[in-house]
Amino acid sequence: MKKLMLGLAFAFGISAVALADAYNYLNLISTSTVQSAARTSVKKITFEGTQAVVTLTDGSKLSAPLATLSALTFTDTALGVSDLREDGTITYERGCVVTSGSGWLQIYNASGQLIRQQRMAGGRGELSLDGLTHGIFIAKFGHKTIKFLH
Repeated sequence: MKKLMLGLAFAFGISAVALADAYNYLNLISTSTVQSAARTSVKKITFEGTQAVVTLTDGSKLSAPLATLSALTFTDTALGVSDLREDGTITYERGCVVTSGSGWLQIYNASGQLIRQQRMAGGRGELSLDGLTHGIFIAKFGHKTIKFLH
C-alpha cells in the first residue's frame, strides 16, 4: 500500500511539472497589481520576510507583499504587462507608484491616455496618485510596465 501511494505521489508530481511546462508565463497576482514573467526566465520563487519574490535568470526580481498576494499562476499568456529588461524597478504601494533608478515615469488610465508624467532622479522615488479616481492604471518606467488597481 505504501509503495502504491508513493508511486501515485511520484506520478502526480511528474504530471504537475509537465503541466507547468505547457504554460508560457508565471503570473504574480496581488490585490493591486499583476506582474508576469516568461516561464523560461524564472530562476526561483522564494518568500523573503513579508514578500513573495520571483527571481529571474537575468537577476531582476518581481515581488508582492504576502498580505496582498492572491495567486501565483502559470498561464498561456501574460496577465501582467511587463518588459523585464533591467533598468530600475517600479511597484505600486499604498497609493503611490514607487521607482528605483532614474528616468521618466508615465501613468496612463485604462483608455491609454497619459495622465501623469514625472522625471525620476535616481534612488528611490515616489509619485502620489492622490486626486485620481479609483480604477485600473498602467505605469511605465524605462523598459518596465505594470498594471495596477488604484
